[in-house]
Amino acid sequence: MEQESNNTFLGYLKAWGRFFISRYFIKNICIFLAVVLIFILLIVQGLKWYTHHTEKISVPSVEGMTIAEAQKVIKERGLEAVVNDSTYECTSKSIKPGHVIPGGQLPTPGYQVKKGRKIYLTYLAYTKQPATMPNIIGESKETAKSLIEGAGLIPGKITEKENPHKGLVLEAKVNGVKVSAGKELHKGDIIDLVVGKGEDDDTPPQNSDNDIDLFNQTDDEF
Repeated sequence: MEQESNNTFLGYLKAWGRFFISRYFIKNICIFLAVVLIFILLIVQGLKWYTHHTEKISVPSVEGMTIAEAQKVIKERGLEAVVNDSTYECTSKSIKPGHVIPGGQLPTPGYQVKKGRKIYLTYLAYTKQPATMPNIIGESKETAKSLIEGAGLIPGKITEKENPHKGLVLEAKVNGVKVSAGKELHKGDIIDLVVGKGEDDDTPPQNSDNDIDLFNQTDDEF
């Protein structure tokens, strides 16, 4: 009887041994391990994405810098600079016209923000010296900015408007009012631009006599 029990036990062991080395078992254990590995990788990648998504950037201090310098520093941090306002008053006599005043950035230096956040700047305005609005209608954003800065003015916000002339300037505004070329302004005035949104599969068309009407739509002018 005892001999028969031993034989039965040995039979079970042999059966389990054959199962563990069988192709069926090895195939399924490999599938299981692969699923576990993929699951772990997904968790790791998800944590990396979540960490990057919630990563905070410390707002740099640009007080005392020129607008161009401040825009460069802010852009290098992955943020966006927006010239929001100007003032003729400043608590510091060392700040020159055209430079960001103390307390003239929002959010303030050191504040933790997400990538792409807009940083609003206020600069010390120039003494009211005359400046003439250049003709930037129909120009690219980059060319328009250069012409504006060359006239002693400051490029401001850029908004898009439905128009086939993608990336080309449609309107220029000062304090929300449309301003035309040749208008007498003051150095340091902020010029906001309205550019064409364009069509995804079209390249910006060249100016022609027929295009002039698109750029000179009637509106209140400064």
